[in-house]
Amino acid sequence: MVLDINTQFVYFFSNVLCGIFVGLLFDIYRVIRGFKTPNKILTAISDILFWIFASLLTFTFMLITNNANLRYYTFLGLFLGLYFYFLFISRVFIGSLRYIVYFIIKTVRLFFRFIITPFVLLRRLIFNISFLIRRTGRLILGKKIIKKQEI
Repeated sequence: MVLDINTQFVYFFSNVLCGIFVGLLFDIYRVIRGFKTPNKILTAISDILFWIFASLLTFTFMLITNNANLRYYTFLGLFLGLYFYFLFISRVFIGSLRYIVYFIIKTVRLFFRFIITPFVLLRRLIFNISFLIRRTGRLILGKKIIKKQEI
């Protein structure tokens, strides 16, 4: 199948974009995995799953954009896109993504702290009131009040 030069340029640049997108997904995966270091087996499994996902995504993208025509410029475009991404965009994106994830984690922790703190204070209040009631009962009655655990 003979393709005119304009169509080949469109296919090439769509593959460059696909390479950039795969690099972006790889950085997202690296940042998410970087917050908690799993063991070697889990790392190997997650790496394999990521590359299967990236391969399926790349193939689907090529199927949609150029009917999965695999030519030399297809692979050249993918590798140039990845190279361009890692050379110029990756550092800025990773720094921004880490900041965003850190901000989200801090916000969620703060949100849960505001939700959980009233319950903790209520628990302490109930515990202190029950302690005062038991102590007052002991002073008034002059004997030890039996706890449920002692029965």
